[in-house]
Amino acid sequence: MRDLLSPWGELRPQVASDWQGEVALPAVLASFYEKLGPWGEVHEKHGPMGLSIAAGGNPVDIPTLKDLWLRQACYRWHGNTGERLPEWQDHWLVVATEGSNPFMLDTISGQVYFSLAGGKPDFQLFAPDLLTAFAAIACVANTMRELDEQAFDETYELTVAARAQVTQNLDKLLAGSADASQMLAAWRWYC
Repeated sequence: MRDLLSPWGELRPQVASDWQGEVALPAVLASFYEKLGPWGEVHEKHGPMGLSIAAGGNPVDIPTLKDLWLRQACYRWHGNTGERLPEWQDHWLVVATEGSNPFMLDTISGQVYFSLAGGKPDFQLFAPDLLTAFAAIACVANTMRELDEQAFDETYELTVAARAQVTQNLDKLLAGSADASQMLAAWRWYC
């Protein structure tokens, strides 16, 4: 963990040299990690663990830059054999997961897509860019935290009012750059 600390004992920014990938680090990811992180909780022996965002359902996990390439396993290559999976495009990178469902950055277009895991990828456009994607996930998480138990009915189903509040807050965040309802549908958020 020592190499992650500045001379003053603070966490240093994540830099391109933290990248462990076999492909070039996309500029948008290098900028994101250098400026924003994510660091998440710090494990005593392993250092930062990345972020885990509770947005309803499974948490959305965003790994640190040094762990990002390893998170491509089971998407880009077979998790046990290491064999490259033919349906996975070279310009796709998993940047976050909800359970095992990937949020994928298309490094050519800069857009972020979401797919349910298992079988052939069926990606739906989630956000026009990486920062919008992560801001939207954080917005949903903040709204769900504010709603707390009021988000669910007695059978633990999401209430109509909670869905409306999430959509309204997300629409405010997006300010016309994307459609909140389409974004939530692409994410399959409480569908």
